[in-house]
Amino acid sequence: MAQLLFTTDAFRPFERSVPGVPMLLDANMRLIEPACAWLLHIALVRGRTRSVQTWRTYGEALYDWWQTVEANGWAWDRISFQEVAAYRDGMLTGRSLHTGRPYARSTINGRVRILALFYRWCAASGLVATIPFGVDDVSVARWRSAPFFVHLDTRGGQQSVNELTVRETRTLPRPLAPDVIRRVVAGLNTRDRLIVEWAALTGMRRMEVAGLRKTSLTQTTQLEFATSPVVPVRLDVTKGGRVRHVYPPLPLMDRTHAFLREERAVIVARARRRAIAYREPEALFLTSRGDPMTPRRIGAMFARASAAAGIETSFHGLRHTFAGVMLRSLQRQVERNPEMNPLLALQTILGHANLSTTTIYLRMVAIDLAAIEAAADGLFGALG
Repeated sequence: MAQLLFTTDAFRPFERSVPGVPMLLDANMRLIEPACAWLLHIALVRGRTRSVQTWRTYGEALYDWWQTVEANGWAWDRISFQEVAAYRDGMLTGRSLHTGRPYARSTINGRVRILALFYRWCAASGLVATIPFGVDDVSVARWRSAPFFVHLDTRGGQQSVNELTVRETRTLPRPLAPDVIRRVVAGLNTRDRLIVEWAALTGMRRMEVAGLRKTSLTQTTQLEFATSPVVPVRLDVTKGGRVRHVYPPLPLMDRTHAFLREERAVIVARARRRAIAYREPEALFLTSRGDPMTPRRIGAMFARASAAAGIETSFHGLRHTFAGVMLRSLQRQVERNPEMNPLLALQTILGHANLSTTTIYLRMVAIDLAAIEAAADGLFGALG
């Protein structure tokens, strides 16, 4: 079966080091040339996709497709509408091997759109004779946020979509109640509990938590909560590569420093005893063998903890909870600072590229105000 690997610092196309580019290999460890050529095009040539996380998304989608092609004995370059429709329908009725949950329709549509991009590129490059997709013009659903330049839209709210994409029903994010968070973290070790705390108290994504480094932590020995209740921390690993800051509370920083000095130091010492050549990673959170925690490991850890507590949620639910609580807090601050725009402030804090992504939390607060208030009152207690 196909395998998905990622390039390291030693990979130097065009005389430069480009780590993180996805590469597909077949069962004999040979490059699957059309897939790798397109992934290199996405990562190194196409100007709009400069994020390593975007490359990973494209690579994982193509990897999943190639496994399906191999399992069914299809020829990748003679794919018709029917094969892609069967692939889509399999996701509609199946469950993710990674999370165990049904595929979100946005995930299904994302993978189908990536396949459309791949086959259009293959057709333009002369690798396939036909494209197994058609395009329809549809009206944008009412729940979809209007673009910033909506007044310049000459298509009357029409968008071109792949004919195999399925209708998405936008659901509002739901905050996690403090007792739910308590149940999830009850059985976690110190490292995993800290990971949950960083997400719930700063709104960080999995990839951002995994990207935290020892050097990210500000020294807090001279700080006091009364004068420095939060501590700015710079994030260099973010979605889209946009550097931003988060503001963890001082007690969380103190607990993280304690973990760094004690439990993490033990993990590193054991790894050095196992292998003389071991080099301590810069990553803050390490596995029991001393390797950096990956976003996938973090998500799997939280999924296991949630399942053990009998709760159906995801790691991203922690970010939704933080966003709702923070927006409510910012709305209250407007009384003292009328010039502040709570939504713009939240956009900056969450690191959203588009304000329309942030506006969904306005509806969440309006509809789930009681839940947001409960989360605001109990979030620190749940993680204290």
